[in-house]
Amino acid sequence: MAKLALEGLRILDLTQVAVGPYATLLLGFMGAEVIKVESCSRLDISRGPARPTPQGDGLYPGGDPGERPWNRAGHYVHRNGNKRSLTLDLATARGKELLLQLATVCDVLIENFRASVMDRLGLGYEVVSQVNPQLIYVKISSQGATGPEKDYGSLGSTLEQTAGLASVTGYEDGIPLMTNETFPDPVVGILAVGALMAALRRRRQTGQGTLVDLSQREVTIAMLGEYVLDYSVTGRVPGPMGNRHPCMVPQGVYPCQGDDMWVAISVGSDAEWHGLCRAIGQPDLAHDPRFATVLARRYYQAELDRLLAAWTQERDHYQAMHLLQAHGVPAGAVLKGG
Repeated sequence: MAKLALEGLRILDLTQVAVGPYATLLLGFMGAEVIKVESCSRLDISRGPARPTPQGDGLYPGGDPGERPWNRAGHYVHRNGNKRSLTLDLATARGKELLLQLATVCDVLIENFRASVMDRLGLGYEVVSQVNPQLIYVKISSQGATGPEKDYGSLGSTLEQTAGLASVTGYEDGIPLMTNETFPDPVVGILAVGALMAALRRRRQTGQGTLVDLSQREVTIAMLGEYVLDYSVTGRVPGPMGNRHPCMVPQGVYPCQGDDMWVAISVGSDAEWHGLCRAIGQPDLAHDPRFATVLARRYYQAELDRLLAAWTQERDHYQAMHLLQAHGVPAGAVLKGG
């Protein structure tokens, strides 16, 4: 079999919960050897309770905790299935000694504690780099390693608020809503992999390791780049826009025949707009001054939504999807789970 891209790379993984484990999961998939370090007194909280409660049985396959329930919680298995595992008590001298010994034979140390935790333990970058100058230390923290909020903690759900993501997520003119995907965790996990790749390239060129300081809040804010630029130019504070889009018009989810049946439609070009007009049997609508350009369609999008909804309501959601797709219009029936 072909050699995997990161085969031979050894990673000392002190991450927990989501963002860090996502990163090391991906690195493991690319061939890296990942050694996950936990404490017996402070296990990764995504392992769930050691024994199920009446409310927590669903954490385990079939509701059965098995003989080792700490290895069976779905969230933990999903993010850590391709890693080695050991425990160390880093509050003791022996635990610190063993971690530093491991650091001498690893290429990367990655952690996602609060920014000052490893320094307080006497295991920060300055210490670890002394025993292994080639080590790359990836430090993922809520607000970054410096600044007045560096000791703040967070989860992906709270970062959606502090980074501003929730302010643009939700129904138009409605309250802020979460994505329900805790976006900052997987996104920052993926970016951490990219940052590590850059650090590995630098080490190949210089022979030296480095500290990668990765702030989850800063990365999440970077996802809102167009809103930041818009505010810089116009002073306009963005708000939620529902299913609408600043450039794709019309875009939304439209009602179809049946109970709670819908079709999603997104038009991103004039060619797609012309195709939609043909699909709904109104080709002349493409040249109507109200809808002839993207800017015009944005201005009159409420009226355009009413026109589209009147057409979709007369059709099954699959029928609407197939008719629109046949004319080159991105559309998809909204399907129900279960």
